[in-house]
Amino acid sequence: MLSLIIPAYNRAPLIEQALRSASNQSVPFDEIIVVDDGSTDDTAQVVQRFAGSVRYIRTTNQGVQRARNTGIAATSSEFVAFCDSDDLLEPDYCELVGNWLTSHPKIDLCYVNFSTFDARPWYPDKFFAAPEGYFDGSHLDDGFYVGDPDLYIKSIRYPCMWVTGMTIRKSFYESIGGFNPEFRRVITEDWEFNLRALSKGQTALCRRVLARVRYHSGSQSDSTVRTHLGAAKVLRHALATHEGARRFEPEIVQAIQRHSAQAFNAAFAEGEFQLAAEALKQPHLTLNDQRFVWKCRIIQLPNPLRQIVWRLSQIKF
Repeated sequence: MLSLIIPAYNRAPLIEQALRSASNQSVPFDEIIVVDDGSTDDTAQVVQRFAGSVRYIRTTNQGVQRARNTGIAATSSEFVAFCDSDDLLEPDYCELVGNWLTSHPKIDLCYVNFSTFDARPWYPDKFFAAPEGYFDGSHLDDGFYVGDPDLYIKSIRYPCMWVTGMTIRKSFYESIGGFNPEFRRVITEDWEFNLRALSKGQTALCRRVLARVRYHSGSQSDSTVRTHLGAAKVLRHALATHEGARRFEPEIVQAIQRHSAQAFNAAFAEGEFQLAAEALKQPHLTLNDQRFVWKCRIIQLPNPLRQIVWRLSQIKF
């Protein structure tokens, strides 16, 4: 009925925790498939400890999108769940989500509420942190929010749907084309799939916290810039290709502008002028703020004058 796909790349230090959470379910998954995307560390050896309960598929390094697609192609289950190799599932995930989806044949996919963690064991869950009124327009069906006609644009305003903890009908997954390899190495790569799925399918949101997403607190400013650049790329693609996205065009364009400006400002603050210049090239980005124009002029200066002016601009009076 329900299988689990775990893509992995060089996750030897973390994947054992993910596999233990997947194996210790109150109702077991039909199968657990690890797709090793060409790891060069000891990921294979760690997965081998679960031989007999975990199916292992190794591929050449092609990116997480192709790894997920490979995993779902290898299973014959009606439903498929996903968990990234550094994340965790709660013990009743398979039982609760599997039973609910089985009894709701019109639902194509389901996302669960989740919390993040690192050295700290707990952060507020994602749904709790949602803006006031976020779930208005939905109704509760045995703990699952369903029927919101504006979930697509709400997920752009506040993304709260993660691939870890997503369960989808295999037939629906195949009908929308799976994950798009075009977004390989784009930090927000899974958002494109989520938006595409929301634009085409009937979606449910489980309000119970059934997944835990690892927060990598050591991420650098470069990741912040790349995250915003990736978000802008996803939104441009969505506007051009997703069914119904044109209905929300003004707000999506505003979101593209916002992410592009945030990428630029983050890069400028760290003196990453090449990344700042990359952000400036983003379509839909407009220079309508005097401070923004001033920063643009600074990054266009020749070195070492640029460095001098930039350092002066960072002085706090």
